Amino acid sequence: MVVPPFLGPFATSAHGSALTVRAGSVPEVPRMMTSRERVSAALHGRPVDRPPIAFWGHFYHRESSARALVEATLEFQREYAWDWIKLNPRKHYHVEPWGVSYRYSGVPNQKPVLDRWPVHQPEDWRAITERPADAGAFAEQIEAVRMMRSALSPDVPLIETVFTPLAVLGEMVEHPATLREHIDHSPDLVRAALEAVTRTYERYVSAVLGAGADGIFFATVDWGSRDWLSPEEYAAWAKPYDLRILKQVARAPFNVLHVCKGNNLLLELADYPVQALSWAATDATNPTLAQVLEHSRAAVMGGIAHEGALLNDDPSAALDELRRAHEQTGGGRWLVSPGCSIFPHTPPANLRALRDAVESMMSHGRSP
Repeated sequence: MVVPPFLGPFATSAHGSALTVRAGSVPEVPRMMTSRERVSAALHGRPVDRPPIAFWGHFYHRESSARALVEATLEFQREYAWDWIKLNPRKHYHVEPWGVSYRYSGVPNQKPVLDRWPVHQPEDWRAITERPADAGAFAEQIEAVRMMRSALSPDVPLIETVFTPLAVLGEMVEHPATLREHIDHSPDLVRAALEAVTRTYERYVSAVLGAGADGIFFATVDWGSRDWLSPEEYAAWAKPYDLRILKQVARAPFNVLHVCKGNNLLLELADYPVQALSWAATDATNPTLAQVLEHSRAAVMGGIAHEGALLNDDPSAALDELRRAHEQTGGGRWLVSPGCSIFPHTPPANLRALRDAVESMMSHGRSP
């Protein structure tokens, strides 16, 4: 299926930042937009009829095959009609080609546990060599993207989850502290493995676009936080490899950098060549939506805490977060989403309340 391209150039202001629309100044849009038009307008700082919205989470008991993942994702999409889909596969697909496995309990929506991993001591990094990007778990994900794109309306953008190369290495050990120790004491072995993983993923992300994805959701996992790396260490150990992956998807219209965890390095990475930045903006140790809009040309994605108010029995606190995010962004250059994957037990009523509140902004630019 041929997917229509996103619309228009990257609109910028005279000082090089994408247009930021403040509260009360959103120009009225004369008609209802399609989801693709709405997402494109938000990414490029153009007026929107309302902010685009999407949520995502794991379907732990339905993520072990391409078909099961696609069916679960489509059911979720039919329920809420999100403006884009972030395909949310099992996280260990990234490292299964190197021998990582997880054990599932068989209980619906129960998180699996790590069962086997390849790196126990520094010398084990020698076995982390380049892998085929079109076999095994990679082939499964490429097929999932192809199936999802075929099943979706062309008006709904689709992005695939991909971890940064250093984050992929972090999934090959039992605990992040092991990789941190090996970086300090066996840097040459770690760097050789990092090169092999990067070469593998350079080919893989190109195949993902070829299967129909509009871009990638590029996640740092633990490694975009000062808890594990200083800004200088991230620049040495992660950024060059990240940029190589992003170069392979530069033609894509919807690439997102997701900087995970608290105490994050988002402002140091705000110059990455992506259309949107995603993070836990409600975490007090992280920058706010407004701060990032001032520092980056990219749009911001987030504003709703995935493990806070969203889990309450009453949606009012989550709606308060939505209002505060709207006040910070003015409804412009903003995509409404959770700070990270939502939990399986997230109350559907809260998701529905947020979806309805965003609809209430239609063509008025008013606070929800």
